[in-house]
Amino acid sequence: MSVANSIIISFKGSKGRQFGRDTYVTMIPFNNLENFFKVFPEVQRKLNKARVKSIAKYILDGIDKKRLTFLSAITVTCKNEIQYNEDESTIDVDISTVFSINDGQHRYEGIKLAIENLQDKIQKSTNNNEIEILKQKLNTLGNMTIPVVIFTGIDQKGEQQLFHDLNLLAGKPNKSIALNFDSSDQYSKLAKDLAKNNEQLLRLEVETEKTQIRGNKGKLMVLSTLRNMLCYIITGANKDKDGKLDIETYTEYRNTLDEILNLLFEVLPEDASNRDRYIIGTAATLQGIGKYLNEVIYVQNNLDWQSEVKKLGTIDWSHSSSVWEGYGGSYIPEKNKFVFTGTSAGINGVYEALKNKLINK
Repeated sequence: MSVANSIIISFKGSKGRQFGRDTYVTMIPFNNLENFFKVFPEVQRKLNKARVKSIAKYILDGIDKKRLTFLSAITVTCKNEIQYNEDESTIDVDISTVFSINDGQHRYEGIKLAIENLQDKIQKSTNNNEIEILKQKLNTLGNMTIPVVIFTGIDQKGEQQLFHDLNLLAGKPNKSIALNFDSSDQYSKLAKDLAKNNEQLLRLEVETEKTQIRGNKGKLMVLSTLRNMLCYIITGANKDKDGKLDIETYTEYRNTLDEILNLLFEVLPEDASNRDRYIIGTAATLQGIGKYLNEVIYVQNNLDWQSEVKKLGTIDWSHSSSVWEGYGGSYIPEKNKFVFTGTSAGINGVYEALKNKLINK
């Protein structure tokens, strides 16, 4: 609507009070964000372009795969006048109003980039069917909404404090908890599935809430280590660049990995989780085993891979074993521990040691 030479835009929303200031909550469509939102450097951190690309990919993957995707609310401050219509439950602002983003600039830029990527594909495509599909996706994306919390009556110093409180005081869940609640990553799904159902993992136990297992607590590994180990078995790396595990291949890989893990931990020492006795319980060792299993099962396409897995039972996994000498770490006598110089060095060291002892012998 228009009032006295100004154009008023209305958004459905609600009004409240927080610390003596009017606060509003609304939903704004993706295709309207750029009209109102602005990032002021003095109240924001430097933009992380890699993070923006990651968010854009997350949004577009959600549309392509028709899966649930979630973006948390963007928090802004508004220095312009806001009218709240109690009867209509609408937040009314002039079209020239600027919302200063305090928390959510990467979500905002990610949404913009996702829209731009689709628009660019439409312009470059010469296939009418493809163009129609892309336009449908663009329409779906543009009509999606994100929650917006609007604070008023806050000066620049207050905006800086708002940014600090929202970003630096918020608690971030540790990696294992995050993976436990993540259903978008197929490897996280596979790790949770096997942790709950694999016979040997149930016996040895997987820690699903903590990021590390201190001392000799009895559990074999944390969930994030299992996730990476499974990825190493399937791909030979901790990232699936070729998308080998997806919705279509999930069941086949799941059943094969279930068999592999059961056989593996049957032939390894029964008390494999004893970190005082064996190196098996380190993240590096388990991922190195995963990389080795990828070699003997998938790279070599070994039809009798079960025999190759059983050979791992012939290895001396103790800390004092000479098997690991010269492979990215060293034995510390006073601690009776073999320590790798780093996770990557340990993964590659275990992989190379097993390959030389079992394949190249």
